[in-house]
Amino acid sequence: MLKIDNVDTILDHVVYGDDANDFTYYIMPNTPNFARMASGGLALRFVEYGQIREDGGKKFGGFIAFDTELAVAADVQTKITAELQKKLAEKYKGKNVPKVAIAPVTWTDGTVELLLTEGGALVEKIRGAGKPSIYGKNVASFMVELSELGTAIFKETLSTGSASAVQVVYKMNCYMRLPEMKAWGTWNASEFYSFFQDINTDDRIWRQDSYTEVVSSSRWKNDITKTHFEFVQAPNLSPEDNAKLEADIRAIINKQLEAAVQRNLLKEIAEVDPNTKDLREEQDIEDIRRTINKTQIANVRVEWSEAKAVIVNRNPQGMLPTITSLTDDKKKPLKWEDYYSKINLDEFLKTVQVVMRVNADFANLPIHSVEVKIRYPYGPNKKVQEFVFTKPDDVAKFEAFVFEGKRDFTYQVTVNYKGATFKQVSEEIKTDDTNLTINVDDLGVLALDIGPGDIDFAQVPRTQITVRYKHGKQPVEAKFNMTAATPNFALRKIIGTPRTEDIDLEFLYTLADGRQVKKLAKQQAKELYVDDPFSASKTVSFRAAGDLSAEIASITVEASYTDTANKYNQKTIVTLSSDMTSFDWTFPVVDETLGEVKYAVSTLFADGTSKEENEKVATRSTIMVGKKLDALEVAVVPDLLNWDELKMVSVALSHGTKRIDLRFKPGDEEKSWKLPLTDGQEPEYKATITYFLTDGKRKVVGPETKTDLSLFLELPA
Repeated sequence: MLKIDNVDTILDHVVYGDDANDFTYYIMPNTPNFARMASGGLALRFVEYGQIREDGGKKFGGFIAFDTELAVAADVQTKITAELQKKLAEKYKGKNVPKVAIAPVTWTDGTVELLLTEGGALVEKIRGAGKPSIYGKNVASFMVELSELGTAIFKETLSTGSASAVQVVYKMNCYMRLPEMKAWGTWNASEFYSFFQDINTDDRIWRQDSYTEVVSSSRWKNDITKTHFEFVQAPNLSPEDNAKLEADIRAIINKQLEAAVQRNLLKEIAEVDPNTKDLREEQDIEDIRRTINKTQIANVRVEWSEAKAVIVNRNPQGMLPTITSLTDDKKKPLKWEDYYSKINLDEFLKTVQVVMRVNADFANLPIHSVEVKIRYPYGPNKKVQEFVFTKPDDVAKFEAFVFEGKRDFTYQVTVNYKGATFKQVSEEIKTDDTNLTINVDDLGVLALDIGPGDIDFAQVPRTQITVRYKHGKQPVEAKFNMTAATPNFALRKIIGTPRTEDIDLEFLYTLADGRQVKKLAKQQAKELYVDDPFSASKTVSFRAAGDLSAEIASITVEASYTDTANKYNQKTIVTLSSDMTSFDWTFPVVDETLGEVKYAVSTLFADGTSKEENEKVATRSTIMVGKKLDALEVAVVPDLLNWDELKMVSVALSHGTKRIDLRFKPGDEEKSWKLPLTDGQEPEYKATITYFLTDGKRKVVGPETKTDLSLFLELPA
């Protein structure tokens, strides 16, 4: 896939590299140009009316019909390829130099516009395809009806000089791979304890016994936490969304690191008792030397990485050249007379003119050709004509005399497939749209390009992708096995009817540990980017209740998550205490609506007794553990407020049907709310805070569900 940060400029063209190898390149078209017909001439016609046409108070002097294209000229592509080959040769220094491959840019969609104001002094009406062909040279068709003044100006600017007055803007979207975003966090802890004791006892018969004792001990602790983030701004996200994405990633890393640290916390090394009475009196040992060294080490590292494929907007634009500044395929200058005519208006208004094209990549689809039969069914000069298309850049034009002002016509499409004995023939379709574009979805072909999105092949080494489409004459079912060695696939199947329904997708992920996860999906898009199965996350919050300073020493929670359908499990153990009264357990899941969380609680009281609670099924995302409170008492603290910016702050607190409103003005001190709790009621509440600013505006935070017994007021940024 095209990689957004692997970019170079060669011969004034932006050239991107590929994310998978160093010899595939993508050349971005620079500016639009007039499209060429199969004969080599321009797809353009300028018509000047013999007399002014009036309609609805407006006056028209003529019109111009033309096609534009957005493509890299063949000779320019050849020169750029040669330059890229030189760079590769220099990089490889002659050792098995790969051959440069120029890949087409994968446009997802786009529009094309003229920088002209409809209803202005020069232009009266603009009619165009609005969308380029996407395939091939991105051809788009326009017809512009001009005012009397506009006709004179366009005639002059198109026929002389080097630049016309026609400006074209392509607004195109394409897939690009962002650089890999990375984040990691580490925690390293160690504790060393040393104890030394030396006792010398000398029993003397004739003199007094002697006793000497030397005791020394030392303790050393070290605790280091580091986090590192490398973010890449997604170009299709707003600054606010990019900031939110960055904050979410930071929160994920910090939560994972916090959970891992809790699981690996070092226990306090107990002091060695220097009392040696048992050794000296019961075992009759006189001389004692004890040297004890204890060391604990714990290291934690959590990592996150992601390389997103995003849709990026590109807007190639520019002024089209004049006709006389261009040459034909034999390098001879084009003549203005070949593209200009002056007609009798009455005769012109008696005709309907239709421009046709087929929006399909014939080279990479099982389509041999597309036949379009157009029929104008009215009057004595009714007309039927057939056209054959074999390339996405083929353009055909149909013209018939209008009878009694009827300008509608019918068309029928026949699709001839490669290697097939049958063909698709549509019903006759009635329309008055003179810019007729037949899209690939109408041609009875299922076209799907499959590639890796945000998938880590180290964690998911194999993914079986099943594609089903059952709405055509020929139902399609195809299977692909995606691995790091074979990550890309192209599905091209004949279905025999226009594609109107979603494609059914089934993903069977085989994880590195052998487990398998299945997911189902649907989509309409022609590109499928496969992400890893853990596309969602789940957060379960544990909150400690009770007196954690005098009554409860610690609360240990052992929790598990089980997704039976996908054979997926997660476990965690966390200990809550006065140092950490809450814990948010966040983990990746296949589907956030599936799975069951269970938890068991063990409470250790300050007096040494304990209480074990049987495993329970969580019925909510916030779980209170420990001793239930008899009352909820919340202290609202205004000490952090800057009253230079504020007039007043209103705090609304609610618990079930009970509610209180606390209002703070400059000089007010802490206020509290005490509410008795009955059995089964959780000590959590909702808080909504309204800040009234001095400039007359206000900021509202909440409502938020909280369990904190101290609520600190602070004006948000």
